[in-house]
Amino acid sequence: MQRPSLRTGGLLAAAALILAIGGAPLLVSGADHLDAPALGHTSSGSSVDLMSTHGDRDINDVYVFNNTARTRTVFAMTTNPAVNVPTVDDMANFGTNVRYVINVDRTGDAVQDLAFVWRFGDAGANGQPYSVTRYTGANARNLAHGVQVGSGWTGGTGIGSAKGEAKVFAGVRADPFFFDLLGFLGTVLGVGNAQLGGCPPVNGVVNCDFFAPLNTNAMVIEVPNDSIGGTNIGVWGATSYWADGSWHKADQMGRPAINTVFNTKYVTAAANKNLFNETAPSQQNSPSLPFHGNVVATLQNINAILKDGCADYDATTANAIANFLLPDVLTYQVGSKADGTAFNGRALSDDVIDAELGVTTNGCVTSDNSDASGHTYLPSFPYLGVPN
Repeated sequence: MQRPSLRTGGLLAAAALILAIGGAPLLVSGADHLDAPALGHTSSGSSVDLMSTHGDRDINDVYVFNNTARTRTVFAMTTNPAVNVPTVDDMANFGTNVRYVINVDRTGDAVQDLAFVWRFGDAGANGQPYSVTRYTGANARNLAHGVQVGSGWTGGTGIGSAKGEAKVFAGVRADPFFFDLLGFLGTVLGVGNAQLGGCPPVNGVVNCDFFAPLNTNAMVIEVPNDSIGGTNIGVWGATSYWADGSWHKADQMGRPAINTVFNTKYVTAAANKNLFNETAPSQQNSPSLPFHGNVVATLQNINAILKDGCADYDATTANAIANFLLPDVLTYQVGSKADGTAFNGRALSDDVIDAELGVTTNGCVTSDNSDASGHTYLPSFPYLGVPN
């Protein structure tokens, strides 16, 4: 699929966001956008770096929420950040050598019992052909034998044909995520002068959202609740790529921003981010791995790093929070109203960043002054807004 032209007002706004800060390119660190070095990135000169050499395998966000009647469950995953920022056209495509997986744990052990897998073919006049395959039981873990439940093309509406009562989608959508990226870079990483939530008002309205003009690739499947096979489920996305005769783990995420926030230079080496993406959720809280300690160290030091004058967590509380946040799985009660701010699923407009800021900073920082008002979501399938 060809990248949209930058000759529209919305995309010109996106281009204007590529700002020179500190004389060096910066990775976009959103919920999970470009969270680890192995995902790669390209340089845009002295600018915020919006692109990735391996963007086709980079997960941005994962969502699970209900339809209006709460009779159906929607699983969505976005990949490849900022696909409408000009670069090599084929970098906007889904990877033809990539498996895109939405995993579902139905028993509470952070091991997948159900998996939906998207695969893509070469781009043509109608975009890329895609298939969606459902795997259950042991096959959800080894992806050996599954049943194709849908197929389609990423061009046009992106909505494909599906078996039974399922609905499937794949294609370019407006990025549903909202976050004050520039304020995060200035306040937390000390790059640039912006402060978290401190953007100037526009027409009297303050909304520090960096992502509103940007597009992303997206995959969505909607199924009846009773087809999931569980009530209290855990959900996470994963990608892997085929190279040198085998599949290699690339990226994974469940809850927003876990790898981004907690495996940072303040507590660990950058290689931990790659390791986190390669470690099964059921193993992420293992004492032999660094991730639990990274969360605890962040919680005990983040306010000191921010110099906000607030008290950090004590060791007991920090450990309890770490045990809640790990494994990195998005928990959801099927049939309930999703509310990511209450850690029950994640709807598109849920202000998960405000919730995470409050938890991480011991209630000291409660907002990045970014909200969903710059985004238009659809009331029906595939729910994510049309591309900018």
